[in-house]
Amino acid sequence: MARVLLIRADGNAQIGLGHVMRCSAVADELLRVGITSTFLSRALPDWVRGQLDATGHGVRHLDLPETASEAEDAQATADLAREISSPRVLLDHYELGQIWTQTLRQHGVRQLAAFDDLAEQARDVDLLVDPSPGRAAEDYRDLVPAAATVLTGPTYAALRPEFALARDAAPEAPRNGGPCRVMISMGGVDPTGATLLCLDALDGRADVTLTVVLGSAAPMLPQIRDRIARMQTPTRLLLDRRDMSALIGDSDLVIGAGGTSALERCALGCASATAIIANNQVHNATALQKAGATVIIPELTAEAIAVTVAPFLTDPPARAALGAKAQALCDGLGAPRIAAAIAALGSGIALRPALPEDMARIHALQSEPGARRYARTPDVPPLDSHQRWFTTRLARSGAEPFHIVTLNDMPCGFVRLDQQSDGASFEVSILISQSVQGRGIGHMALALLRLAHPLPQIIAEVHKDNAASQRLFASAGYQRLAEDRFASPGWAEIEQRQRHAD
Repeated sequence: MARVLLIRADGNAQIGLGHVMRCSAVADELLRVGITSTFLSRALPDWVRGQLDATGHGVRHLDLPETASEAEDAQATADLAREISSPRVLLDHYELGQIWTQTLRQHGVRQLAAFDDLAEQARDVDLLVDPSPGRAAEDYRDLVPAAATVLTGPTYAALRPEFALARDAAPEAPRNGGPCRVMISMGGVDPTGATLLCLDALDGRADVTLTVVLGSAAPMLPQIRDRIARMQTPTRLLLDRRDMSALIGDSDLVIGAGGTSALERCALGCASATAIIANNQVHNATALQKAGATVIIPELTAEAIAVTVAPFLTDPPARAALGAKAQALCDGLGAPRIAAAIAALGSGIALRPALPEDMARIHALQSEPGARRYARTPDVPPLDSHQRWFTTRLARSGAEPFHIVTLNDMPCGFVRLDQQSDGASFEVSILISQSVQGRGIGHMALALLRLAHPLPQIIAEVHKDNAASQRLFASAGYQRLAEDRFASPGWAEIEQRQRHAD
């Protein structure tokens, strides 16, 4: 399995940071399963570069003039892919299309994936991801090769773990009493200055409090600071925040941009008014409004903003209705789903649920010579005993996942999770047929399992003399706890460590 990914994405004051941030959410998930990522960018704000570096991702500067052609950009990307031994590239860039992808193919890049939101530009890719609401794979029928996998809709919104984890903590009823807590969030850099218009629209209201969230690279930050200093309505400014889920959760209404951040608000069931600050946000915002998940501010003027949000500032049930429709669209688990699709590119390896007809197949796997050498009970169980165990175990597969590993649609092993006594962690068991061992199937199966079930901690008990399995779990991103015990942390554990580090 290839263990390096090259990501081509830019982020600056002109185009915003959404491309880089959603790619970083996917890269974080890949790192959990032993796949490292390197970002290739023309320019990034220092705080974004520092955040990528702190989370274990490489960052390279693309030293090309602004007038460089797609082919020249692709050549530089292919050169770096070769340097870091990356057979696959993820693209998130509106200005790089068919010429770019075809040039990479000519230079030996075997697997290509791309984000898109527009369904307008052809690309020679193996995987296309468009998380826009209302988008369908059919929209890309004439834009990607017939064999390409196309993943569409908010199910594939690449969000950080904090948003899925915070869903359960979201209030079930709207907060009543006190001023309406409004957050203004126009992306990391707000290239249009929409924040200033929002401040003008709401200044002087005694029934709201305002929180402005921005990145320190925002080009109009000095003007925004000055405007906040003159506000009659209580207003605070927060910069470069990594706790967006908590900030959204503390808000009654968000006035925000229509890109990826709109889907963050959906995941948390937050009422929002959406400002379209770039052409690529039109489809996203329109589909959200059609689903009843937001209201669109029809034009970027202080008057239009004031008129659009006014009814929701004093109507908690109306805000709750918006939030409920929004939350139904997005569960916050898109990043591991995309990561799994990228990891499996070109491998032919997949997981499917175990079925009753797999009983004899699994018994045959366990009967292969040496298959149970390091098992807790090394003897192969009689078929009737195995059948009773399998029937009972399969009945629990909703709460304790049980997967068949397939290679080119043919079963070749199994992997399952058994809940531990603490109720929060699971123990993994994996067995791959000897006929296909040595081809990276076990490593891929563990990666796909982790990405399919990102929330819990997964424990592996590995006999100290089982050198092959010891190497397998170490290379799959598991941390050694003892000579015979490994662990892969779940999202809750990761977030808790991050909060402690912050």
